[in-house]
Amino acid sequence: MLFPKGQPVHENLNTSFTQFDAMLGDLKSNLFTGYVRVTAWGYEGILVLDTGRVLHAIDENQGVRRSGSIAAETVANKAREKDGTISVYRLTEDSVQVLSGLYNGEPVYKDLTSDFTSLDKLIEKLKGEKHTGYIEIQMTKSKDAATIFERDGQTIDCIYSNNGNVTSGTKILPQIIEAANKGATFTVYRIDLEQAYSQGTDLADSFVKQETMSLWQDVLNRMEAIVAKTGKAGNFTTAFKRVCITKANQYPFLDPFTAEFEFKDGQIRFESSASLAQLNQGLSACLAQAVRDLVADPANKNLLSNLQNEAALLFGQYGKRIEEVGLADAAQEIFGN
Repeated sequence: MLFPKGQPVHENLNTSFTQFDAMLGDLKSNLFTGYVRVTAWGYEGILVLDTGRVLHAIDENQGVRRSGSIAAETVANKAREKDGTISVYRLTEDSVQVLSGLYNGEPVYKDLTSDFTSLDKLIEKLKGEKHTGYIEIQMTKSKDAATIFERDGQTIDCIYSNNGNVTSGTKILPQIIEAANKGATFTVYRIDLEQAYSQGTDLADSFVKQETMSLWQDVLNRMEAIVAKTGKAGNFTTAFKRVCITKANQYPFLDPFTAEFEFKDGQIRFESSASLAQLNQGLSACLAQAVRDLVADPANKNLLSNLQNEAALLFGQYGKRIEEVGLADAAQEIFGN
């Protein structure tokens, strides 16, 4: 995918050694505007952020391109796997706003050719129309390609892939025009920024849910691993599920007969009309009680200290997120300060 490079913040960080959720949390708290790029074998994914909010997501896997919440979920999952890379680039607000509709734009001029119109005349026409969107350009005599981004008729960024080398910035526009006038096809896309930002709101909510699921999944799995070292494997899951059943009257989505929540084989499934706030409250209460029940068993002599050690690592990784979901207060024994 051709994407403006912008100002590098991080480049080619190894996913094996990068805490993606912590990084994303830091970008949000710092009201970051730009994008996060995740790459792996045959895969590339982009998260576009505007003042810390995930506004748009695009990914491409083995030539298949997707956008929206499905792409956002895959990008996040790839960023948590091994042997990938993460890069972060800062962009201007205008660039990010146009990128918010990338690949969701409406084609207004399709497959124009340089035989009938020159690229510079097309750009001048779009300027008069105060066009907001982008122009995709494919050179006919090579595999070279370019994209020009426009906001209210003004060129705000360009990308040019020339012989495998990718450059960006408005300064390369004359170079793109010169190459295109030797033979190229153009497709012009219009972006409705209001609609793009409305979709971004839904995406942001979806991404918050994914982050929350990732946090809970990690916490429950690490608690289970510590309990398994101290006692019998499966003791934690059994204790946790037992508590979930007892609290189903207070948190109906925990009732196993409704099949709205499940923790199985290290994975969480949550398909309910209940809010994330209710999920956080319910799981915090259940985890806290499960810990109390397990620690009360004389057979688990060193369990509490082991759990506290693991909790310190989790708190170091997730910090305020553990407080935000209510886990620190509910499970004071292990997550309290």
